[in-house]
Amino acid sequence: MTSPFRHSGDEFTPAQWGRAWLVHLFTTLGIVAAMLALRDVLVGKPAHAIFWLLFTLLIDGVDGPIARALEVERRVPLIDGFMLDLIIDYVTCVIVPACFMYQFKVVPQSNWGIAVLCVMVFTSAIWFARKDMMSEDNWFRGFPAAWNLVAPIMFLLDARTSIGAVITLVLSVLCLSNMPFPHIARARYLQPYTIVGAVFLIGGVSVGMFVYPHHYYFVRILIDIGCAYFLVLAAIRAVHDRRARELTRPRPPAAEAKASAPESR
Repeated sequence: MTSPFRHSGDEFTPAQWGRAWLVHLFTTLGIVAAMLALRDVLVGKPAHAIFWLLFTLLIDGVDGPIARALEVERRVPLIDGFMLDLIIDYVTCVIVPACFMYQFKVVPQSNWGIAVLCVMVFTSAIWFARKDMMSEDNWFRGFPAAWNLVAPIMFLLDARTSIGAVITLVLSVLCLSNMPFPHIARARYLQPYTIVGAVFLIGGVSVGMFVYPHHYYFVRILIDIGCAYFLVLAAIRAVHDRRARELTRPRPPAAEAKASAPESR
């Protein structure tokens, strides 16, 4: 029986096969970082947990381009890199952030808060199973369950638990929608501005993590600018997509005949 851990064939050299495996191992580090984040959640260290959540975001952002450049799918065909990525992402982007949100009072520590988090993990699971989760130009369809960013943002903004619960429910419902959300690194539509917005957002979270437990006002400004940019960008893209659909939508024959008929006096 063929083993994914044994190099065979003449198409690739052992060195190429080994580099492909290193990419899979790098991707799998995400689940280790998730475990460390969960450890820090359980012992009450929010800044440390945010560090590991940001580290998982970094891994998720760079492993894909590296894997495509090294043709990992061809060199290690018995390992499904996409499935591996989805398994790790669900833990790092949903399960650990849900624990973070409950432990550090982003949502109420009550049955109501648990219900909110149940909705969150439920809709996020459906989103991760979507076959149409991403468009050809690297925009997500529906909110992409990026709770590893949302949870630290609401915590660092010191949002009230009731507000945290409402935001969580709204975003959870958007997981089941076709609302466009940009991939921070790969979305081509307005990409230069998106990179700047990501710098503000992730930079604000990073600075807020280092200065915690202080909640400095400039950190709030950085995060607010980043969040506002992505919300406005999503709205712009939604309007753009709607207009594009209207232009390509076939007109009913009756409407075409009426439009082409001469006006009567």
